[in-house]
Amino acid sequence: MKYSKPLLSCMLVVGLLSACSTNKDNNDSATKTEQTDQGETGTQTTEETTQTDDETVTEQDPTNEDEQTTNSNDDHSSETINNEQVDIINTIKKQLKTDLPVKLPTFLPLKDGKYLTATTKVEKNKYMVTFYETDQKVKINDSSLKKLSQKSRIASYKVVKYDSVQKANEVISFENFSKAGGQKVNLGHNIIGYQDAGAGALWTGWNEGRWALATHTRTTKPEQGLELAKQAVDFLEDNMLPIPKPNGSIHLDAISPSTENNVKWQNNNTVFTVEKVKDPIDALKIATSIK
Repeated sequence: MKYSKPLLSCMLVVGLLSACSTNKDNNDSATKTEQTDQGETGTQTTEETTQTDDETVTEQDPTNEDEQTTNSNDDHSSETINNEQVDIINTIKKQLKTDLPVKLPTFLPLKDGKYLTATTKVEKNKYMVTFYETDQKVKINDSSLKKLSQKSRIASYKVVKYDSVQKANEVISFENFSKAGGQKVNLGHNIIGYQDAGAGALWTGWNEGRWALATHTRTTKPEQGLELAKQAVDFLEDNMLPIPKPNGSIHLDAISPSTENNVKWQNNNTVFTVEKVKDPIDALKIATSIK
């Protein structure tokens, strides 16, 4: 059969379009098959991942629980120690039958595994508390405490009422170091210290408010006194000493071991003293905790 050229051209175009449509359907079918396969694979992979994650979480949870339990035990242990100290301090307060103001430390440095106890002594115008650390719990003022060595002593604390403010002033021995002179040293926090040496001893003194503070060392180890003074200034930047009326004084010994560390302040003719503390910074910690 003969066809005209225009008709042949149309038939060719229709044929080509039909072939393209068939190829497209085949490709779409293949694509759908691939997508279905991928979808199934993806679902399986997701399920496996979920199972893996669940297993991982299950394995990690006991560890987290153990850590939480450990932290909880540590917190409980710390709270127990603090509560025991509070109980001891409260018991001491009840035993101090005096007309003098009863203000006691709320912090005493204890070694791990040690217990806090104390002896008390009350006189007409004076009371004294000596704090000890022991291997076992010991009642306050127990007779066995008399046999303890100085190594078991943490600190002594006393309150004395003098006949006059003048006598209390003499006990404090306040000094204005800027007027006394000496070699200037920078202690940090805009505080200037003054060093003075004599008879093999080196003193670094400075003032903070109504307080006169000084560290002591040997002239052969001048860096120790200066370093201790800087540590004290750093500590007192964030911790407040009792407010003296009018003055207070602090002696810190850089030569270790020493029991010469002490903190004194007055309320008119009554003088409060923390003394016989082995570590100088501990002496400051005890004094700043007194309520």
